[in-house]
Amino acid sequence: MSTKIHLACEQRQKPMSVVVTAGQRADAPQLEPVMERIRVAGHRRSGPARTRPVRVRADKAYSSKKIRAYLRRRKIKATTPEPADRVRHRKRKGRSGAARPPL
Repeated sequence: MSTKIHLACEQRQKPMSVVVTAGQRADAPQLEPVMERIRVAGHRRSGPARTRPVRVRADKAYSSKKIRAYLRRRKIKATTPEPADRVRHRKRKGRSGAARPPL
């Protein structure tokens, strides 16, 4: 038995939220629970805490359509590389499919 730590941190590597799961759990489904736990105090300390970061940077494991749709719904920009096979498939489809990379 092992565990995994799923972590969201800000640019200066300060943790913003943490989710601990069993080691055999996949990484991508844990993005939403990690994002839902983010709370950042505002500039003036009055009012509610921010729950939505401006941008998310992640690796290829987090580039699924479901994750990108979730981030778009929450108006969060994503910097996530696409897996090479998905890029090749998109380019092979050409104009008939999705010629542009995902947002």
